[in-house]
Amino acid sequence: MPLLLTPPLPPSPLPLLAVTPGSFIPFQAPTPGSLGPLNVEPLEPINADRIQVDSFDPEARARLLAEQMPRLWRGALSTPGSLNTMPAELVVTRLVALGQILDLAGSLSLGGKTVPVQANINAESDQLDLLLLGDNLPAGLEPGGGFQGLEMLRLSSWEGPRLTSAGAILELAPANKPAAGVPPVRGLW
Repeated sequence: MPLLLTPPLPPSPLPLLAVTPGSFIPFQAPTPGSLGPLNVEPLEPINADRIQVDSFDPEARARLLAEQMPRLWRGALSTPGSLNTMPAELVVTRLVALGQILDLAGSLSLGGKTVPVQANINAESDQLDLLLLGDNLPAGLEPGGGFQGLEMLRLSSWEGPRLTSAGAILELAPANKPAAGVPPVRGLW
């Protein structure tokens, strides 16, 4: 007994009411009145007054930050569940612009214990990735985690290596900046 294989049915816009295996549905071209009008906006000539050009140069900003960014930052580290804050001090020993990224190296002191750090700062978005190097980290911070920030070095949060790692908030300000009478607005994250 020969085995008959039927090809799969092509997709059809018509409902398959009485289609049996092996039956053939011929192609039916759509009628001109069945298609709706195309909703395409007319092409207008280019108006130079409406064109906006982004003149921001992140690479130039990275070079400027590498020259002018303060090398000493002070602030505090706060941990959840604790009302006490720990003094923090960041000393930047190397700051190099690599395209729009700032490559930072230095040391971070938390509560009197100093560890080396390595960081990348995006000059276009001010995003920060700061890694603490070494195995013996201060303040209960675990190796493998790092600080992530959206305001450069000003405000960043600790992202631990595990989901159950305790978090922390690191707030830094340039050491030579005078204290203002009004506190800055803090991020909600």
